[in-house]
Amino acid sequence: MEQQRKILIADTAIALLGSVGARGLTHRAVDAEAGLPTGSTSFYCRSRLDLLRLALQRHAALDLADLMQDAELAQRPDWAVGDLVDLLIRRVDDWLSLAKRGRLVARFELFLLASREPELAAILDTHRQHFLQAALAALQRAGVARAEALAPLLVMAIDGLLLDRVRTHEQTAPANQLRALLAGIIQA
Repeated sequence: MEQQRKILIADTAIALLGSVGARGLTHRAVDAEAGLPTGSTSFYCRSRLDLLRLALQRHAALDLADLMQDAELAQRPDWAVGDLVDLLIRRVDDWLSLAKRGRLVARFELFLLASREPELAAILDTHRQHFLQAALAALQRAGVARAEALAPLLVMAIDGLLLDRVRTHEQTAPANQLRALLAGIIQA
């Protein structure tokens, strides 16, 4: 029960970060949005930093689950660069979908908060390593030369693209432009 309550609080905090931003994230707002008795969030997260830490850790777990799904697809014996580009396009489209858009906006809110909070930055750095490892593994699996040098560029490009789509309120990225961008990085 306690773990389920923490997940509910974290998911609600992520939803609030995605809908009303960091200023709207309060213990009371989480309680109200989650339908919990007043004081419930404070019981599990004494401080705002505790609440942000819980939200960031949950966010990281959700992203990691997406990356694990993608990694399974990359295990095909005939995996190639074209398959990698297609997979990345699907991942971008999935994160931009209405179902996950709030979570994506919350990601960038958490990035900004982590820029001023060392403890959140440390969690984010660990999370970032998962992204870099996943990118490296996918590039290597596709037989891309210089995979170690390209993995960070690929992650940065996707983050930049996602941030731009959030800024413009667009749910998709133009497939031909995205394909050209990704292929350009991978084949650089």
